[in-house]
Amino acid sequence: MICDVCHKNEAVIFQPHSGRSLCKDCFFNDVKERVRKEAEKQGILNSRKVLLAVSGGKDSLVLVDAISSFISASRIVAFNIVEGIGGYNRAEQAEKLRKYMETLGVQLVSTSFKSEVGYTLDEMVRSSEVKGMNVSPCTFCGGFRRKLINNAGILYGTDLVATGHNLDDEVQTIMINLIRGDLSRLIRLGDVPIKVSGKFVTRVKPLRKIYEWETTMYAYLKGYSFQEVECPHIVNKPTLRAKVRDLIYSLEEERPGSLLKILEQFDEISQKIRSNASFTELPRCEICGDPTSYGRRICKNCELLIRSGLFSREYQKYLPMS
Repeated sequence: MICDVCHKNEAVIFQPHSGRSLCKDCFFNDVKERVRKEAEKQGILNSRKVLLAVSGGKDSLVLVDAISSFISASRIVAFNIVEGIGGYNRAEQAEKLRKYMETLGVQLVSTSFKSEVGYTLDEMVRSSEVKGMNVSPCTFCGGFRRKLINNAGILYGTDLVATGHNLDDEVQTIMINLIRGDLSRLIRLGDVPIKVSGKFVTRVKPLRKIYEWETTMYAYLKGYSFQEVECPHIVNKPTLRAKVRDLIYSLEEERPGSLLKILEQFDEISQKIRSNASFTELPRCEICGDPTSYGRRICKNCELLIRSGLFSREYQKYLPMS
């Protein structure tokens, strides 16, 4: 079968959402152009410096490859975090990632939960289980990853922080916040970023209209050596996100293009709500000083460390009375 775009090369990819068969080069160009359009909308093209949060997985590799194709490597800082999960070879993957970044001329900075927080993710999870907390490991991981990524953005003086969240991730997040009725988080998920704290480096998601299967095929066709093992915490304790993921995959299989339509419709609705909304500065955590949710004295990260017994007893006073 011949590529529907160039009409020259053999097609290797079929896009169900577009109905097109694409050769390798036209597929790469299609993904990069869609990333570039989002990057332009989000301010990346005009940024002085941008931090890319990379894990060594397929999404972050595609993120760096795409972004570095239209802005200079000197304007990019790649940032990697080793969470400390047994059987999940992030340290080994970080070395592979470093070598790949060298080929692109992109600076890579690595750190870990252990060095920055004082505990690995596994240690935090074990302590929470001893305390009888019914908290997903993803709650610990997501919160502290966001904290460390934001801190790195401040440290390296970047205008923006870009993450490798793809279309599937974004639609899952929309659905989760709908289920939870969290309107304040929902309207911050639109295509154009909103800054709600002077201590937050604005986060953007250039891959938000790229399907996860597309990032997988992109990485595979490029010959990348990327981490394919799924986090054992997700396997052992499925989250609401995992359940929502299965639901939207079924929907996409039955009606290709559904995820793109959901996101595009959501962006339109979000923009209308934003135009009539005002956003006040987020309060600061009384313990670490980071921004926290409205109506809270301390941030969720500090609360988790207190409840899991990893902070000294003097901090118990910050917890609400039960």
